[in-house]
Amino acid sequence: MFYGQELVKPWKEIPQTEKETLIAYLKAKWKTPEDYVIEKFSDYDLVFIGEYHRIKHDVELIHRLIPRLYEAGVRNLAIEFGCHEDQDKVDKLINSDEYDEDLARRLMFNSDPCWGYIEYMDIYRKAWELNKSLHKDKPKFRVVHLSYRPDWSGLTEEMTPEQREKMWHKGNPDEFMAQVVLDEFVSKKEKALIYSGSHHAFTRYQQPIYDFEKKTFIGFVTNRMGNIVYQKIPNKVFNIFLHSPWITKKNPNEHNYPVGGVIDLVMSEFDEKRVGFDVINSPFAKIKDTETYYSIGYTEFTLGIFCDGYIFQKHFKDYEGCTVDEKFITPENFPEAITSLPNLQA
Repeated sequence: MFYGQELVKPWKEIPQTEKETLIAYLKAKWKTPEDYVIEKFSDYDLVFIGEYHRIKHDVELIHRLIPRLYEAGVRNLAIEFGCHEDQDKVDKLINSDEYDEDLARRLMFNSDPCWGYIEYMDIYRKAWELNKSLHKDKPKFRVVHLSYRPDWSGLTEEMTPEQREKMWHKGNPDEFMAQVVLDEFVSKKEKALIYSGSHHAFTRYQQPIYDFEKKTFIGFVTNRMGNIVYQKIPNKVFNIFLHSPWITKKNPNEHNYPVGGVIDLVMSEFDEKRVGFDVINSPFAKIKDTETYYSIGYTEFTLGIFCDGYIFQKHFKDYEGCTVDEKFITPENFPEAITSLPNLQA
């Protein structure tokens, strides 16, 4: 189950010896998700952590990581969910004497009027709480916005793909985000946790371009945010996937358990569920999945091709969505909000 919906298939069985090997590896290498992420900064400057979106415990993990990052000397958290043109307002918000909830709402609204979730806005609050606790002489923690706001004017359901493309008036969104990462962190030799949707966070892995109607593989996407940064500093970046469903080969709207449910099967053997672990250079790297969209274009697709590390916190049946902020949309901002929703244009 995922958000109350059945996934395509239940977990598949694997040989007992393979299952025991995976279980033994976790027992030997077990780390909490928080410890696991922090540990990676010993060897890497940038850690990309990719999510499915709107899963409550994923965002709450980021909340818990903020003070841990600072303790480890990492003073930057970059997030997809904000416009870089608002960066001065973000800096003001998380360094102010009093926390401004309305400004936090506005910052999130500027990025996406449909993104009114308390947990995402509380990223600012957690950073503010940390900075508030620091001595005035200590360097402050930063939350850096990666995205920009599209030009929603004239958006309609009837727009052609070419017309919709023009909404991205500052260029390819991934290329824009990558440049922010390069300018804000790489050029300044600073470390950062980069938090985004999992597709933006791909580094080594290249996502297939696939025509689902014609069942035709076209090629690979090589310019996701993480791909671009990886190409610049391949030995300094690490990608972590947050456990979530995978698209199937049959339909972009159909989902299944990652790697056929092998990870869920292994985790069913543990009472404590929250764990972070390496995929590369581990038995998990060899797990195959021939039925996922992510395997298209690969002769032999394995988890080791897809990501460097993995975080599991719950089985899908226990997932909760993020909390909607009832104050996010108001009579005053509603006319502006509907400009990003073509189905509401009447």
